[in-house]
Amino acid sequence: MSKWIIGGTVVGLCIGFPIACSIVNTTASVTTAPGRVIQRTLQTDNILQNYELFFDLNGQFDARTAQIRTQQEYLAAETDPDEKRRLRMELAAMQQSCREIAAQYNANSQKQNRDLFKARNLPETLTCAN
Repeated sequence: MSKWIIGGTVVGLCIGFPIACSIVNTTASVTTAPGRVIQRTLQTDNILQNYELFFDLNGQFDARTAQIRTQQEYLAAETDPDEKRRLRMELAAMQQSCREIAAQYNANSQKQNRDLFKARNLPETLTCAN
């Protein structure tokens, strides 16, 4: 064999072998990904964290909607224009916070790997009434 053939074979192996290993590794990683997702989803810490998340968000939502109702009562009873303006600004901030809590709850409720752990006595979605 000539030096060129041996040299070409060595160079080909040096380039081809890592590429082949990379392809096999990528294929194996993609093939096992669903199993890894399921395994991670069913870990005890993940189950507890997601279960508690829905209760925490629902509790925050209930507290915020009660706060909004109280703020609306204050606003309706207020006669001073400057104080009404201040109360309206606070109310708008509370309503935005309520929408953010509802959006987070609803997004998590739609995720299959989180919805599994939501207690059935909790609402499917939350909606802020303005």
